[in-house]
Amino acid sequence: MLPQEKFATMRADLNAALIEREQEIDLALVALVAREHCLFVGPPGTAKSMLSDALVRWMDGQQFKILLTKYSTPEEVFGPISLAGLKADRYRRITTSRLPEAHVAFIDEIWKASSAILNTLLTVLNEREYDNDGTRTACPLQLCVAASNEWPGSNGDGKELGALFDRFAIRREVKPIATERGLDRLLWAPTEIKLTRIIKPATIDQAAVEAQAITWTDEAKTALLAILREAKQEGIVPGDRRTRKAISICQAAAWLAGHAQVETDDLEILSAVLWVDPAEQPAKLAKIVGTIANPEGMKINGLLMEAEEIISGTNLKDLGATATACKKLGEIHSQLTGLTGTRATMAAEHVAGEVKRIRLATVEAL
Repeated sequence: MLPQEKFATMRADLNAALIEREQEIDLALVALVAREHCLFVGPPGTAKSMLSDALVRWMDGQQFKILLTKYSTPEEVFGPISLAGLKADRYRRITTSRLPEAHVAFIDEIWKASSAILNTLLTVLNEREYDNDGTRTACPLQLCVAASNEWPGSNGDGKELGALFDRFAIRREVKPIATERGLDRLLWAPTEIKLTRIIKPATIDQAAVEAQAITWTDEAKTALLAILREAKQEGIVPGDRRTRKAISICQAAAWLAGHAQVETDDLEILSAVLWVDPAEQPAKLAKIVGTIANPEGMKINGLLMEAEEIISGTNLKDLGATATACKKLGEIHSQLTGLTGTRATMAAEHVAGEVKRIRLATVEAL
């Protein structure tokens, strides 16, 4: 099986178990192929740990997982001090089964760690290297997924955590399930993640090399410059390092999509990359990126949001209300069927399914 097929299988396995987490799944897989790290922030119970744990189990390599607290020590992350080394006047850590020897890591509540841990993380995440007793050694780390219930800075610690925050090239807010269909799955469908395949570190390396070889279309290059220009006008100015990383991240997105070149719609992922301040910039940037990279995708999202508002606001025991809702949803369905692409087709099928569900529920309520 080719690397792209293995990634597609993993995406399918995760989407079968996790509800309304398609974008988070894609972001994590892009991060893996791009040799970057990703951060998920959201309230407890939004499947951040579940997704990260599945990625860790999927990768066949050394794994490291930890939940950080203000009492966590460097020994828990990087390994204990060697007693034999101390006897020889050496200060060396035994890193076996700890982060410096991991291929994939999941760090929960990352901002809770002490400065001693956070400062050391900078080198491990960015350079993939670890300083141990004066010797800098290479770390095999391919992906670190971090999670938190809050953005850094919410407790006045933004300046201290800024450097580490920037090490996560892909960042996204994870929100609770929003749709009626998603809630129905949450309540009644099984949520066990069944992984049909395991991927080896060498396969991930191969995927990364193939992705970096993908070239850009002239249209995509023009679109990227337009996104950066429009973002700057809105006060969103990413650093040079983050801007440069956007190139490899888009290449990874194109590779996962099976594209021979980076196309304009591959730039959609930049809505999770180019912003700096989590307060307002993500929403502004998403609008800019969507308008330039995939205006049709923005239209689909808008129609789906409109549909969900209709669905959630409909009283199924009111015949008049359900008739009006079905009519409005039918109009949205017609607009979606007029659009092209798999995404539009899936959205149209979703709306059609909701219309059917509303009508059935109305009959049962009579």
